[in-house]
Amino acid sequence: MGRDRMFKRVVTTVSAAALLLVLVVGCGSDEKTTASNPPAANSQIELVDMGALIEAVCPPEFTAPTAIPNGADSIGIWTDGDYPLLEKVFGSQDPQALYANINSFKNSFGIITETMEVDADGNIVTGTYIDSAYSDTWDGMAWIHFTVVVTALADPTAIPAEMQEVMGAEIDIDYLLTIDLEEMTDETILIGMTLTDTEQTLLQFDLGAGNPTDTESRFIYASLNPIDSTFVFKGVGYCEHQDGQKYTYAFNINSEANSNFAYRMSYYSNGSIENDLLNCIIGGGNKDEEFALSYRMFIPADTTVCDSSYMFDQVFGPNYSEGAGLVTDYEVYLDGSLYFGYDVVPQAVLTNPWE
Repeated sequence: MGRDRMFKRVVTTVSAAALLLVLVVGCGSDEKTTASNPPAANSQIELVDMGALIEAVCPPEFTAPTAIPNGADSIGIWTDGDYPLLEKVFGSQDPQALYANINSFKNSFGIITETMEVDADGNIVTGTYIDSAYSDTWDGMAWIHFTVVVTALADPTAIPAEMQEVMGAEIDIDYLLTIDLEEMTDETILIGMTLTDTEQTLLQFDLGAGNPTDTESRFIYASLNPIDSTFVFKGVGYCEHQDGQKYTYAFNINSEANSNFAYRMSYYSNGSIENDLLNCIIGGGNKDEEFALSYRMFIPADTTVCDSSYMFDQVFGPNYSEGAGLVTDYEVYLDGSLYFGYDVVPQAVLTNPWE
């Protein structure tokens, strides 16, 4: 549930619009692309590599087992077992884990940089593109036919209520990419973007993306200041199995001019249906020097008092070694008011903000 697709490109060159299919099924050999406004004397769009900047500031992806110093029992709480706590936070396998969302965003970033063109005046080229590709799908290799519509947006995008605690009431986005798949009519893929001298913002909305037996949706926001390379990377997601078990989350990580990061993430699970819970993480610092994390669990999920058996605070050095500092040195990042509560994580499939 909630895993990002892994894609395998089987040719070395494909049409620009065909690369949009990377987000869904992967690329193969392509046919000729047609567009309603064929570009003339256009050039590829140039963007700052936001994914690389985010990874440079965030703690590295956690993969178990990780060696820890002898006697570091407090760290063992975070790293031990078949399903370590750090893997849920900074891993890539679960939908709420930071690197699962970074990897999904990097797919969208690749789509933008490979497909979007600007004209001689630097304006983004809009229009409708129709293409097909022989691709690796859930059912094996098959021809996929799709249409991509790139439009300019005149008004800010209003954010649905269930996402406003994390995303805000509206986001001013200049362009929208709408992707329709002829063979996968239940998939919705939308990518929004704004590009100026002082802002580079990308949005990603997926509905139905993921395991076809589950109900999934995700909305990711990534905004960068190209002047000082500070960023905000945040999102919300929802996943429900056919048996009714749900797994939902909200996260926000941002950087500061001194390369420190601040992180907030909560994920909800109704477990065996009878018992639901909320897991909350906050923290920050410098991943190359020292940072701190705090974990709390709330059972049931909507209670305001955490379970005293699951209260873990830890200072880490580089690569999740044991830090030398004190938890109290990181009060600015570990303020209890920063935990995302039950009312922040979505409890239903996310609403398309562009409908």
